[in-house]
Amino acid sequence: MRFIGLLVLGLAIGPAIFNFPKPLWLGIVSQLAVGLFLFFAGFEIRFLGFQRSKKFFGMLFTGSFLVPAVICFFIFDRNLFLAVALSISALPVAIQILKEKDLFDTQFGREAITTASLCDVAAWIVLAFLFPRDSVGGWITGHWVFFMFFLGLLISQKWTWLHGFDGIFSKVQNWILAPIFFVSLGWQIDLLDFFSTRVFVGVFFAAVLTKGIATFVAARFTGRSNREAFELSAILNARGAMEIMAAHFAFRAGLIEGPIFAALICLGILSSMMAVPLVPRKVVAA
Repeated sequence: MRFIGLLVLGLAIGPAIFNFPKPLWLGIVSQLAVGLFLFFAGFEIRFLGFQRSKKFFGMLFTGSFLVPAVICFFIFDRNLFLAVALSISALPVAIQILKEKDLFDTQFGREAITTASLCDVAAWIVLAFLFPRDSVGGWITGHWVFFMFFLGLLISQKWTWLHGFDGIFSKVQNWILAPIFFVSLGWQIDLLDFFSTRVFVGVFFAAVLTKGIATFVAARFTGRSNREAFELSAILNARGAMEIMAAHFAFRAGLIEGPIFAALICLGILSSMMAVPLVPRKVVAA
């Protein structure tokens, strides 16, 4: 996953290691990049087979989002932001893994994409209303990046002919927007200074175990085999860029402190790395 290397590069040139001076335009450009990144993330949302299998996706969404959110809400002292952030599934990461494993056009791929889409949409709806707002106008101007996600979602559902440009949009997202955002994130913040092993271990195990076990159980209740349920829980446990962006916005808004911020970023990275070996490549019959 490219974003991991980009974030490490940003940390290296930032205050954590070499401490190169930040350009004055870095903050503005990175905000524009993250807005466009979320637009394309929203555009990638697909509800494949949702109408035909509402009960299945309702059960899987409950296991992969609602159950871990409720459990984490009580684990972390009724912190609604953390409860939602820890229940995110990174659709861009899921799509990348599915394509690499030749699973994108399979039933498993469609189930993973639709469920991750439901988790992302639910998470960003809640997060958009959690961030501080002094007035309606201030809320709109301060939350424009969230609107970009839902604008991408709306355009994707209404103008389906644009799906033919998915390849171009993906290249823009991966080769232009992601480098700007992740390098600038590491460049602007001393993540190593914030890191707390105790906080990270608590966040990591709470997030991975609640989402992993609840997703596995929900998938088994829908009739999936142990193997299929395990693979669904593995890919939906990947949080990637969505987790990191949520942490970025929350830290800037003062909703979380440095150790939680660092733990969420590390969770986004490690949970994505874990999913890659746990989801096997499609076996093609000879």
